[in-house]
Amino acid sequence: MESTIEALEFNQIREYLANSAESEAGREILSVIKPSSSIEWVRSELKRVDEVRRFFDRGGSIASGGLKDLRSILKKSAVRSSVLSIDDLLSLLEHLRVHSRIRKTLNRERETLPAVYRLTSTLQPISSLEDQLARTITPEATIRDDATPELARLRKAAVMQLNLMRSKLTAMLPRLIKQGVLREQSFSVRDGRYVLPVRSDSLPKVKGIIHDRSASGGTLFVEPAIMITLGNELRSIELAERDEVRRILLQLSDKVRDNLDVIQENLRVMTVLDCICAKAGFAVKIDAYVPDITENGVIKILGGCHPLLLLRDQRKVVPLTLELGVDFTTLVISGPNSGGKSVALKCIGLLCLMTACGIPIPALPGTSIPLFKTIQADIGDQQSIRDDLSTFTAHAAKLKEIVETANHNTLVLIDEIGAGTDPQEGSSLSIAALEELTSKGVPTIVTTHHGALKAFAHSTEKCANGSMEFNLKTFEPTFRFQPNMPGSSYALAIASRVGLSDKLIERAKDVLGADHTRVEDLIVSLTEKVQHYESLLVDEDKQARSTKALEDAYREKIERLKTREKEFKHKAREEIEDLIKEARRTVEAVVKEIRENQADKDSILKAHEQVEKLKDIVKEKTKRRRKKNIDKITSSDDLKTKSKGKKKKISSSERKNQPTELYGKTPEIGDTVKLDESASTGEITAISSKGDKVCVAVGAVQLWVAKNRVTVMSGKVPDSNSGKSSVKMVTLPKKTDVPLELDIRGYTVEEALIEVDKYIYDGRAQGRTKLGIIHGKGTGALTHAVREALGKHTLVESFRFGEHGEGDFGVTVVSLKD
Repeated sequence: MESTIEALEFNQIREYLANSAESEAGREILSVIKPSSSIEWVRSELKRVDEVRRFFDRGGSIASGGLKDLRSILKKSAVRSSVLSIDDLLSLLEHLRVHSRIRKTLNRERETLPAVYRLTSTLQPISSLEDQLARTITPEATIRDDATPELARLRKAAVMQLNLMRSKLTAMLPRLIKQGVLREQSFSVRDGRYVLPVRSDSLPKVKGIIHDRSASGGTLFVEPAIMITLGNELRSIELAERDEVRRILLQLSDKVRDNLDVIQENLRVMTVLDCICAKAGFAVKIDAYVPDITENGVIKILGGCHPLLLLRDQRKVVPLTLELGVDFTTLVISGPNSGGKSVALKCIGLLCLMTACGIPIPALPGTSIPLFKTIQADIGDQQSIRDDLSTFTAHAAKLKEIVETANHNTLVLIDEIGAGTDPQEGSSLSIAALEELTSKGVPTIVTTHHGALKAFAHSTEKCANGSMEFNLKTFEPTFRFQPNMPGSSYALAIASRVGLSDKLIERAKDVLGADHTRVEDLIVSLTEKVQHYESLLVDEDKQARSTKALEDAYREKIERLKTREKEFKHKAREEIEDLIKEARRTVEAVVKEIRENQADKDSILKAHEQVEKLKDIVKEKTKRRRKKNIDKITSSDDLKTKSKGKKKKISSSERKNQPTELYGKTPEIGDTVKLDESASTGEITAISSKGDKVCVAVGAVQLWVAKNRVTVMSGKVPDSNSGKSSVKMVTLPKKTDVPLELDIRGYTVEEALIEVDKYIYDGRAQGRTKLGIIHGKGTGALTHAVREALGKHTLVESFRFGEHGEGDFGVTVVSLKD
């Protein structure tokens, strides 16, 4: 398979995965990863990788950083009585700590990562070894003083001996300086012994051992005789400390040997987990998902993308939808140069290889990929100077190998079959090879420019044509695959486009012959018709989506109107009940007064006046309440499109002049208000010159809204002595940093909805009418949540999925209300 892996450029995917691994062992495995033919392993591996991918999508993390390569250390520790170094033991300690963190994560996430948890069930804790190493070794790769009582005693004794030696040397310095014996008033260490810098001509004045001399020879470094015994005692302590350290290291090494099998098994499992995490990270990067693994040999790719192109620029990749193995096993793809035939061929091969390696693929749910025992690919120039092979000879040799070895469990991919030689002979040889492969039921996909192969695919059972679309208006390839339709090379059309004379073009058509020209013209005509009907379908789909969006909007507005009307009626009923209670209390008071005054003429007249006054109050409040309810309903956006019934219509000019009051208060700069169309609140920062609009700051967003569409929640206390308040004019700058598209991939649903809401308000503030939201295809949860929120948003007119070139189902295009 290595030649196929090289031809399909799978090595680049290997390299990306290897660079994503945390451990050296993981990098080595992924750098040579090969496809498996075990359907059980592939399904299990894809399930594990998909679990981790979903976990990463939710913001989870498996802390595998810091995995050390312990293989050489474990090999050394396997030797009996061997002693591991402090650095080796520190590496092992760091590995055990990572192992503990991973076990905690997997135990906590066992419900969300069941397949991964089962795989790692053999991970065993080695807490005693980890604790002993942590108590013994410092992060600076030294043995702790308190590792053992004996080591603590020896190190304390060494410090005391050093202090004694330094104090004696310090005491000697003044006398020797005064005698002119020393070069400088200091001492140093040579070969672990404390020495004095003595002048060469003063050596007889100092008894001791010479350990070194200066480059000039003028200074001798002498250990005084009085220090020799003290130095020997210090050296004896240091040797005892060294032996104690070695004994501690041997004890720890024996502990490692006792747990060697468990450590090796844990290392194996953690390396496998590292590879799974690298695959899952790659899947997140290219927005990949798990395909269905079939055993019937049928390839069904829905919206598949070339993974290497996605790594470069996801927005420029055109998805591929293709099926092979149901009605036909041989597919002949034709079309113009640079139209995407080779890319489509490599894309199919890579998706099959990735699936067999347990790597999710960049294709839509519903994609199904079978496991092939082998994939035979002949793509690119196989010319070899060393083997004395021309291009055609190399292709012919590869074709021989394919025809002789391929079977129904082999996927055959051949680019430009029959090229590099005489067209007629190349076509004849290709047809013979395809007949053989088709008769054996070998899944085969080839690309070609030969008309004879297109005719063969059209007339032969179990064979089919396909082509890469070419835009006849722009004379550019669209890179879209068209099933069941041969494609033209458009050589003469392109030549004419670049300026070749009509005379040459006509002569070329004569040379080709009338039959060939008619076939090419037929293909071009069919292509034009297909493109025309597709454009009609796209327009019809757009119209249908627009109509549905309007229907949904009207339905929502009607429901909102009904809800608001119920609220107003309920509030009005409560106010009327309060008025009735008040009236009853007044009447009762009047009756009481009449009885107390024994119904004299004045009291009866006064009672009549109070009752009449109460009737006027009730009538006025009821009238004002009804008018206020009508004003609120008709001023909402719900009645912009529908205001039928007995409700009173109020013109926009009348609505502007109506003050919005809460407890007798008109909105002013600095007031905190609530927007009637939403639950958002903000502060009034400016008022228009006409006084009919206010600017409300909602977070970082500045919104201009009609004054009668805000409700004052709190504000400045009116000053009765201040008279009329002046209106302050403020001009706010428009936001200029709203991006064309908002990328929310990787966000949680809650985070995404907050960002989307802010993005819509920012876009409205900037005067934008169209926005793009990139949510990816994923599990669909984020897409569903975003589109549900858009359907309820008061500033959204309509929304749709992206079209070809806009991101397809991974992008939603939003149209804002005017």
